[in-house]
Amino acid sequence: MDRILAVHDYYDGPRLGIAEWNGVPHIYEAEFDHSTDEYGDTYFLSPVDPSLLGLVMEDWGIWVRWEAARKRNEVAAEPHGILAIDAERSAVVKAAIGDRLKSDPLNRSRLRARFNHGTEGVIWEEA
Repeated sequence: MDRILAVHDYYDGPRLGIAEWNGVPHIYEAEFDHSTDEYGDTYFLSPVDPSLLGLVMEDWGIWVRWEAARKRNEVAAEPHGILAIDAERSAVVKAAIGDRLKSDPLNRSRLRARFNHGTEGVIWEEA
């Protein structure tokens, strides 16, 4: 089982983020099924540039700190995602990430995913 490193977008399941595939960090992006007008369990995976990986992991860490504070009832549920102490750095990190967190149509694989939310892991299978 590979590790989920960061979840950037979540709606009824992980939609976009960073996960390992065979132990190597990749961007995962849910494939939209136009025939059902929903996301399925197939994902596009592309290798992630190390500099982008560092930014995404920093962004994820900012969210994880906020989520921990929320669970301790130290912050309100809304607005979510950023502690006041992290706000300035978060803006810089998000600007640096920009629109780069997406699979590369010229260098990607299409796989089926089984996310295990209890272990923060994912199993990738041929689609």
